[in-house]
Amino acid sequence: MTLQTKNNSGASLSKITAFLLCIGLLLIGHSYFPLNILCWDVFGYYLYLPLTFIYHDLGLKDHSIIDTVIQKYNSTGSFYQAFQSPTGDWVMRYPIGLSILYSPFFFIGHIIAKLGGYPADGFSAPYQYAIWFGSMFFAFTGIFTLRKVLLKFFEEKIVALLLFVLVLGTNYTLHTAVHGQGAMPHDYLFTLYAFILWFTIRWHESYKIKYAVWLAAVCGLAALSRPSEAVALLIPIFWGVYNTETFLQKINLLKEKKLQLIVFSMVLTAMGFIQFTYWKIYTGSFLFDSYYNPGEGLDLLPPHTLNTLFSFRNGWFIYTPIMILAVLGFLFLYRKDKNIFAPLFAYFIINLWIVSSWTIWWCGPSFGQRYLIASYPVLAIPLGYFFTGVLEKKKIFKRLLLTFCLGCIGLNLFQSWQMVNGILPTPRMTQDGYFAAFAETEIPEGFEKMLYIDPLAPGASDIDEKEYSKTKEFVNDFEDVDNAIRDTTISATRFFRMDSVSIYSPNVEKKYRELTEKDHVKMKVSLRMYCTVDPKDNPGSLVVTVEHKGKAYGYAATDAEKQQLELNKWSKLSFNYLTPAIRSGSDKLKVYYWHRGKKPVFIDDLKVEVWDRNN
Repeated sequence: MTLQTKNNSGASLSKITAFLLCIGLLLIGHSYFPLNILCWDVFGYYLYLPLTFIYHDLGLKDHSIIDTVIQKYNSTGSFYQAFQSPTGDWVMRYPIGLSILYSPFFFIGHIIAKLGGYPADGFSAPYQYAIWFGSMFFAFTGIFTLRKVLLKFFEEKIVALLLFVLVLGTNYTLHTAVHGQGAMPHDYLFTLYAFILWFTIRWHESYKIKYAVWLAAVCGLAALSRPSEAVALLIPIFWGVYNTETFLQKINLLKEKKLQLIVFSMVLTAMGFIQFTYWKIYTGSFLFDSYYNPGEGLDLLPPHTLNTLFSFRNGWFIYTPIMILAVLGFLFLYRKDKNIFAPLFAYFIINLWIVSSWTIWWCGPSFGQRYLIASYPVLAIPLGYFFTGVLEKKKIFKRLLLTFCLGCIGLNLFQSWQMVNGILPTPRMTQDGYFAAFAETEIPEGFEKMLYIDPLAPGASDIDEKEYSKTKEFVNDFEDVDNAIRDTTISATRFFRMDSVSIYSPNVEKKYRELTEKDHVKMKVSLRMYCTVDPKDNPGSLVVTVEHKGKAYGYAATDAEKQQLELNKWSKLSFNYLTPAIRSGSDKLKVYYWHRGKKPVFIDDLKVEVWDRNN
């Protein structure tokens, strides 16, 4: 299959459009340039570089390196970006791919720091600006590469419209120029997918080995940046396949180009071996789940697809409605070019399934579905076929299409501004909140009560009895527990003895749907304790956690040794608890006492009071 570049009299229109879009992104990014781009998630993706080339301690045997950096540059609130492996070394939570992509800019920043007299510590101003400029450069490269891809299918005016809509009419602008300043995976993956399409096309046009090598390299980098992006391999594998005959032709082609297939596989394996080697050195295993986060993971059956697409809590079609046309565009693509329909559609469906299977389907602090930004170069092709099909019809359809596109662009830019200014906190958004904030330039009155609760707000677990009412109470008084004891010198009722063998008490366990139908509840959790030894010498914790498919999240506890408890008397240990963002109504709330000491302690009346928000 050979594609030809489309041409018309406006041969420079798409190039001018791409250039102007890059200037616009640069100006927006500069106006929102942070004092510290190397922070939070980016801090984790970037750490491989300074730890390897400056501190020579990738396993972080000297943890004071990180403590000093965080204290000096305020890089993160907590060091969640890594955790200690079974070998004792610290392992990066995030894969190594972005550090490879950052590396040219890191070395530029390092040279400038040394020549300019700045601290050559990996985090001073030259590194910050180098990563920012590098990320912007990478974004611009993606836009111009995507332009070249689209010119293989469409005329200049369609390509110009596609670039204009994809950049300004989607969450690409916010997540490239503002959120993460382009240093997050979405920006880099957008560009990598543009290259994947380009090298796929060029290989199928020429069958040259250099394109096979480049294709393997960019596919490998995509998977190293986010492992789920291995789904990108569907694009080159099934390119040109749409029925049994073309499938057999593709098999024969790969047999004919067996040497290139071997080279492709070797390059791809070598790319993966970078990550596997890192894991082997610092964990003792070639395969390691470095992204483990309690309670998070994939819910493949069933996925959260409807919420991912339509929820006011970051639903893709709600905050990026222009992409509805891209999905509809697959119908036009199927009719016009079956050769590329199957790989693009298969990629889209499987990628959407993976993205929407994540337990935190609303993507945390973001605008719209940021994980889908990487797929925009692929979706640009069906979107282009939709535009082409509609623009061939009567003028009324052309006008409606252009009006819709301009409306989506205006809505996206305005809502991006709202997001930045706290008027549209999408991860907490509800339907009532969305319409209350729609078209507003200030936070609406009473807005906070319309949103999902912010668990990070100061005093979030405090219970205001004007806003919350006690609805349920669950108590384990241990009267029916087989190994509970009775000692009238201590209590008239049965109670539970804990020691170095019995370290976890019987719990109060309820499914979330048994507590409430709302998005959260607050709880007063308590028990009575009888201590014969000072808790400082006999510590323990009252614990609350939630379990999703056997994995705990939302852990909170209060420690007995930090409380003023009287000896040889019954004392109360208690704290307030705010439920986390719940994954499923069947998730289990568990409340129990964890005895960490060696001497006996007695507990009774493990109680959970449920307080629901008033309507």
